[in-house]
Amino acid sequence: MDKDSPAFPGRDSQSGALIRLRGLYPSLKTALKKVADVILRQPEMTIYSSVNEVAAACGVSEATVMRFCRILGFRGFQDFKISLARELVIPVPRPHEEVTDDADPANVVRKVFQAKRAALQDTLEVMEIGGMESAGQLLLKSRQVMVTGIGNSGTAAAHAGARFLLLGINARVYADFHFMLMAAALLTRDDAVLAISNSGTTRETVETARAARENGAKIIAITNNSLSPLSRESDMVLATAARETTHPGEVDGSLVCQISILDALFSLMFQARLERSRESLARIEQVMGKPGVMRESAK
Repeated sequence: MDKDSPAFPGRDSQSGALIRLRGLYPSLKTALKKVADVILRQPEMTIYSSVNEVAAACGVSEATVMRFCRILGFRGFQDFKISLARELVIPVPRPHEEVTDDADPANVVRKVFQAKRAALQDTLEVMEIGGMESAGQLLLKSRQVMVTGIGNSGTAAAHAGARFLLLGINARVYADFHFMLMAAALLTRDDAVLAISNSGTTRETVETARAARENGAKIIAITNNSLSPLSRESDMVLATAARETTHPGEVDGSLVCQISILDALFSLMFQARLERSRESLARIEQVMGKPGVMRESAK
């Protein structure tokens, strides 16, 4: 992706202004971060201000504000304001991420489930369905698909490999950096890489994507940050909207969102190649269903 291109190309600019902004914030340059800080602190002020008034409040030029809007995927400042106003007028309920302060077990469980649901809803808001369809078609046409992920994203990568196997796709999953690079070195322009990283900055995943791209392979990224280094190495970006955390008192919805995108991809790919997909499933079920095949090992 071009570094100055919209982070959400082709998306209808009508929703998810703050959702997109929070996801992209870590990768914004200094001037753009000034704009983001003011908008996050005073979103209501932005709605009723002109572009030059917002620029003055942020201490930047009008051109910077306009660039900020385009990077977020909006056609201009007016479209950004419309999206922001809709988000503020009809806010999506957001359970507090902190769950350790609540002594009631029922409330703790409820908050966790509500937070996961909110993360999925936010991801749906920033999702570009056409991009999902294009990614599915690319994966189906590829000679082989290399799936990579580290840590939590490695769990999502393993899930993707299992799902793709059901479709009869030649997919290989790698979570070890050395094997990732070795496999990337052997890819060609007929292959694809599905790289999963919530932050988009995981060194192993970024370096693997870069090596694969240099060999002509197409790169599809699943990430929370559409301006990240991984996104810049990718041909397509499927954005999530959940912050990853290792804090024990916060809810992490990143893996849930990654799995949901993968399951949606699987469903689109299954429908696009319905007869072959059904044939693959039937063959797998035939082998798995043979008497004694899945019996427990003798003790």
